[in-house]
Amino acid sequence: MFSPPSLFRYNLGMDFLIIAGPTSTPLDEAREISNHSTGRTGILMAEAIRSANASIHLWLGRGATYPVPLEIKPEAYFHTLQDLQVLIEQADFNSYRSILLPAALPDYQLYRATTPDGKAVSQQKWPSSLPSLQLELRTCPKLLPTFRQKAPDSKIIGWKWEASSSRSRAEEEARKQIEECQTNACVLNGPSYGTGYLIIPAKGPTLHCADPTELGNAIARFVES
Repeated sequence: MFSPPSLFRYNLGMDFLIIAGPTSTPLDEAREISNHSTGRTGILMAEAIRSANASIHLWLGRGATYPVPLEIKPEAYFHTLQDLQVLIEQADFNSYRSILLPAALPDYQLYRATTPDGKAVSQQKWPSSLPSLQLELRTCPKLLPTFRQKAPDSKIIGWKWEASSSRSRAEEEARKQIEECQTNACVLNGPSYGTGYLIIPAKGPTLHCADPTELGNAIARFVES
């Protein structure tokens, strides 16, 4: 259950890992697939949680454009999904009470590129003289299950940005993520949800938050509880 904000008193002697910003996957050495993200949600959440006397560990996508407060120093940067996977492999997750993943992660990566007659195209740089290219994309590995394996005792919160379904269907997808990835909650946002954010816990009632600061405060209460 979420504690009422007016009655809640923060006592957060805990560490939060927040992974925010855009992530890319390469096509060739000159081109990539990148998700749109300024890093705003993650950075404002980090600022709110830090104000609740928690320790913030921020991993930030290099393409993030939202300014980071001077009080928060990103501990690591990543550009590609592979960069992020290396950070995960090397990190010690024992000290993180909670792991939040508002980063915009790519769902697809290049499997192969061919000409219309089926010939493979160089992965160094695609020739600009070709009249067309055929690209085959395959799904990227999901990171949330890895976090649960490496941090079995942490409260892990994933994200679902939905644009092409109804609100009820988007909520179903968020709950499906919780079940499949064994997370403690999912934050739903995007056009399918509307303005703001919806925290969907694995158990208990949902909570609407109007902006990233309110979201950060609500997540702090959720983790503390």
